[in-house]
Amino acid sequence: MLENISNNAKLIAIGEDGVNNLNKIQDKVKDNMVFETIAINQDVDKDYVRNLLDGVDILFLTYSTEDRRAKDILKAIGYMAKERRVLSIGLNSSIKEEKDELNIDRQLVLTEENTNKITSIMNMMIESISETCMINIDLTDLKEVLCSDKGIKYSYNEFGKDQTIDGVVSSMIDSMEEDGTEFEGKKGILFLDLDKNHCDESNMLLVVNELLTKIQDNAEDSYDLIFSLNVKENSEDNARIGLIYN
Repeated sequence: MLENISNNAKLIAIGEDGVNNLNKIQDKVKDNMVFETIAINQDVDKDYVRNLLDGVDILFLTYSTEDRRAKDILKAIGYMAKERRVLSIGLNSSIKEEKDELNIDRQLVLTEENTNKITSIMNMMIESISETCMINIDLTDLKEVLCSDKGIKYSYNEFGKDQTIDGVVSSMIDSMEEDGTEFEGKKGILFLDLDKNHCDESNMLLVVNELLTKIQDNAEDSYDLIFSLNVKENSEDNARIGLIYN
């Protein structure tokens, strides 16, 4: 666990569906955020929401938009989050198209198939703005990619030390998920979690630069690509790489 990360990230589960979603993903993200649950019959006033958002930079919310009361609570929290400039990301378990304005910065549909990919990227986003990350990014960078009326594309994979850079790039591009149908093609973020067993520290920036170049060369869209680099000390884990762009 990275120190002090959970202080700036929170996940709120709204209603029965939201709590069910939380139960499915809690073990995957518990090291990087704190959790709250809100019952459908709970009184959610401004003071309550204000307290929920104290000290939070990134807010995740789980819910189903098929639950009208959960949707009303979501809108209220989203409105307050915007006032406080908190990055708000919804995880909706309903696959039905939602046309109402929900007051959140980004909504993703959470399914059995994409749960691992989304939760892994959630963790990497939080770690990327931490001071413990060797080369971190700013919360503003995340907002520039995620806060848009148009869609985003995202990918996540883990790689062993024998994987070539060309193989990594090919796998990242081939496993890209799309949320939405229209894209800005302006900015992307590459999240890197490397281990000294897999890549010598003196060569890491050269590897990163080659990854950035080849991903941009092989992508369908032309966009600015920045990166975060989190270095682990000689663990047995695979290298983790996440990519999001708008």
